[in-house]
Amino acid sequence: MSFLTLWIFSGVGAEVAGIQQTVNEFYDETDMADMWVYSENLSNDSINQIKEISTTEDFERQLILRSTANISGNPTLTLHFIEKNKLSKYYPVDGDKFNMDDEEGIWLDKRFADAHNLKVGDKVKVEFNGLSIEKTIKGLGYSPEYVYAQGDSLIPDFKLQGFAYLSHKAFPIENVPYNVILIKSNDTDYQSKLDDKINYDTLIPFNDHVSVKQFQSEIDQHNMMGNLFPIIFVVVAILTLLTTMTRIVNHQRTQIGTLKALGFSNKNITIHYISYGFYLTLVGAVLGLIVGPNTLPYLFFPSMSSFYTLPNWHSGFDIKFVYVATLMILISVIVTYLAAKNISKESPAATLVPKVPKISGKGLLEKTNIWNKIGFNGRWNYRDIKRNKIRSLVTIVSIVGCTLLLISAFGMNDGMNDLKTWQYGDICHYESQLIIEDNATMEQVNNITEDLNGLQVMNQQIEIKANNITKTSSIMVYNKSDLITPTDKNMKSMELPEDGISLTEKSAELLGVEKGDVIEWHIYGDDKWINSTIDAIYADPTTQGITISQDKLEEMGYNFTPTMIVTKESINDKIDGISSINNFSDLQNTWDELMESANLLIAILIIFAIGLSVVMLYSLGILAFTEVERDLATLKVIGFKTKDIRRLFLTQNLILSVIGFLFGVPIGYYVLRIMMDSSGDTFYYPINYNPITIVITFLFVIGLSFLVNLLFSSKIKNIDMVKSLKKGRD
Repeated sequence: MSFLTLWIFSGVGAEVAGIQQTVNEFYDETDMADMWVYSENLSNDSINQIKEISTTEDFERQLILRSTANISGNPTLTLHFIEKNKLSKYYPVDGDKFNMDDEEGIWLDKRFADAHNLKVGDKVKVEFNGLSIEKTIKGLGYSPEYVYAQGDSLIPDFKLQGFAYLSHKAFPIENVPYNVILIKSNDTDYQSKLDDKINYDTLIPFNDHVSVKQFQSEIDQHNMMGNLFPIIFVVVAILTLLTTMTRIVNHQRTQIGTLKALGFSNKNITIHYISYGFYLTLVGAVLGLIVGPNTLPYLFFPSMSSFYTLPNWHSGFDIKFVYVATLMILISVIVTYLAAKNISKESPAATLVPKVPKISGKGLLEKTNIWNKIGFNGRWNYRDIKRNKIRSLVTIVSIVGCTLLLISAFGMNDGMNDLKTWQYGDICHYESQLIIEDNATMEQVNNITEDLNGLQVMNQQIEIKANNITKTSSIMVYNKSDLITPTDKNMKSMELPEDGISLTEKSAELLGVEKGDVIEWHIYGDDKWINSTIDAIYADPTTQGITISQDKLEEMGYNFTPTMIVTKESINDKIDGISSINNFSDLQNTWDELMESANLLIAILIIFAIGLSVVMLYSLGILAFTEVERDLATLKVIGFKTKDIRRLFLTQNLILSVIGFLFGVPIGYYVLRIMMDSSGDTFYYPINYNPITIVITFLFVIGLSFLVNLLFSSKIKNIDMVKSLKKGRD
């Protein structure tokens, strides 16, 4: 158990430490900016004002815009025309380093290039805002701003999206209309100073950057898991050690009494038994510290690297691994001392005499008429459990741990499947999702919408504030349609008020608000804040924020600028004014890829559950068998058959397993809720246990009890009746 505990703790911890260290090094090496200021056409006057702020360490302007690449599938490329390449620097992997004087070169996202079989030396043509440029690929690499590349789908699809860096000299117009300033500053009050200097639309600090926030949420979730699950193993290990050492000491009373009679001191005897817990825990802990960091991280890295982009992936180390190992060893020493201290106080003569069996008085059940109706099997197990409360408690705790892990694994699987059905069955009823080009005219958009009988949807980032909490979310603007059906948290369809503001369940939880409360919000790119009363709360699994109608948006003074069109038509051909097309099947495939990562975690949880249960139930079974061996021999002498005795053990295992299961289900629900809530601000995971999941978990737990019972068949069959009875009499 000490090995399993340290294996899980150090293994998951090494993965967390490794990716945290790697991403921090990546940010440091590329001089990741501390904040991004967005505004249309940032002038030299803005730069001069920023220079005047004394806490400004460095800054640079960029023009960031979306373009369409003229290659297979017409994917979207986010272009960065940069002025200096000093902050959030392009990280070259293949080809030349970034050259600020190169007017003909383009430095491409390596993962995008790999997805389209592009290499250094190839030419790429892109179109944006009515302009078209063709550049030669001079290098492939990564960017610290795209560790997580948010796109139009749930997970990064490098066939559909990518980024590219170019020199400002490569821009086809002489005066580059810069729209972003990257700033380096450790000043926590920098934003207020900037507010006094320039007018801008939006400021995004480092921790709120989409890539940074999403990746850090992933790290935090893994860290939570690495800290939570070992607790189960630690508790079970300590209880098992206490039970085991108590049984060993009682079983060896004669040897201890003999040693005392020969002159061995109480101190030496106590140290001898303490060494049991010390050395075994030490060996298990050291093995766990060695094996964990060299195995578990490499199970997670393949799925992690499919979602996130880092220059390398490696296991890390944290000194807390050693602290936890030391604490486990210390606890083991204390527990074994407590088990051995009582007998060390007894005299040699008293120790040589077998310990008087526990005599328990009649309980409440035994005083009722029900007791007379209970068979021998039930009576024997009832009294055995009463006499051995600690062993029974450890068994129940072990089953609780097993149930908790299984219910979390199966519940996660149910949740992910429910989300797919919820998103692509209950909410979305369209076949194609058309992403509108930034420079498309409303006439184009209206014509496309009319031709395809589609629905225009505006989806933009917003900032929401309430109760001194600020969150980056989304605003969805569309008119009522059968193509999109809002739902509540129970996945039931609901009507949203056309003349009101509707907030998602997840956002309401994060902001600590409910229907009738007031929130403040503004669209990124516009510094006008709106105070709104929440008229309805709905639930969405993948998009968090607010939903309003087109008329309501325009009533507030905003222009309706659709970003996509959804339609029941199946569209595959390129359309002028549309940058990319996501078919329904593509969106579902994206979700299936997301499920592959979850399936790995589910498999690990199930393996841990099986390992915990088999090891613990078998160990406790051995202890129980040793403790009642004389009683079992007596039963055999008076005519009980092996199958009858085996039934006694099975009955007790089943009773304790059912009790542990009943406690484990609600605790597992709570743990699963914690796991899902730690997945970040984007996804909303309602926990709805499928009855089949509970039944499968129950059958799994009961099946393990049967399995352990079968392992004892040979031991029960081979009981030496003479030896066992003589041992008890002696």
